[in-house]
Amino acid sequence: MTRRRTVRAALLVSLLPALCVASWAAASGSAPLSLASPLQLTADQVTVDNTGATLTAAGHVRIDYGADRATADLLRLNRAARTAVLSGHVTATGPQGQATADAITLVLSQANEITRAVMSGNASVETTQYALSADSIDADRSGEHLVAAGHVTMFDAPDLVVTGDRLVYDGRSQHGLVTGHPTVANKAGRLQGSAIELFRAEDRAVIHGPVQADVYGAVATSEDAAVNFKTSVATLTGKVVIVRRQGTLWADRVTIDYKTRRLVAEGTTRAHFTDLGDAGTP
Repeated sequence: MTRRRTVRAALLVSLLPALCVASWAAASGSAPLSLASPLQLTADQVTVDNTGATLTAAGHVRIDYGADRATADLLRLNRAARTAVLSGHVTATGPQGQATADAITLVLSQANEITRAVMSGNASVETTQYALSADSIDADRSGEHLVAAGHVTMFDAPDLVVTGDRLVYDGRSQHGLVTGHPTVANKAGRLQGSAIELFRAEDRAVIHGPVQADVYGAVATSEDAAVNFKTSVATLTGKVVIVRRQGTLWADRVTIDYKTRRLVAEGTTRAHFTDLGDAGTP
């Protein structure tokens, strides 16, 4: 019969800073973590080798570090590799948010700072401002670089949703690139392209074509598009075609103001109307 054991952070203190907040902290780009609070590890069974180089904790693993906590089925620590691997129903919670995954691998520097967090299998990060889910999330904290791959979905408050197969985000420039059938949507409409660039500081996106947009019951196509989320204005450029029940519009450039529900066509423009019964909407 195994018994629950509690291990204080003494033997492997250099390898165990705030494990429980590392995953989402790495994704959010917060300041480097340091060992400033007592850490407590609890599990059904804890095994340490004779040299103290490795530790394995199994069964109801729980790590408490100040106000933060991580739980998992298994924890493996390796002093030489400076890695901590949590696996099996991993959940990390703290004041800033929560992270979950099938497994989380943490890499530590010689200064006991978590430099990288790799989340795999149903990975998700949730804070009050945003949520990110993917098959895997690899966050390099030292370079402020994040890569999410596989069924990527990002929600940014209040209502922006971005999906795709792959997201690469640079925290220093606050620039993201989404590829693999990417879409960007909010309550006003939805746009899809071959690639979407996100400029978080400017609150805007650039959609590289071919672009398809769904707006107020119309289907629009163009070579490129841009969206300003602050002003709720989308601009479609290059061989713009908008098809509605009332007819078809061709233009070089079309600006859509979601607040006023107005559409402005510019450049070489022509239209073919088949039904004018609903002329009051764009």
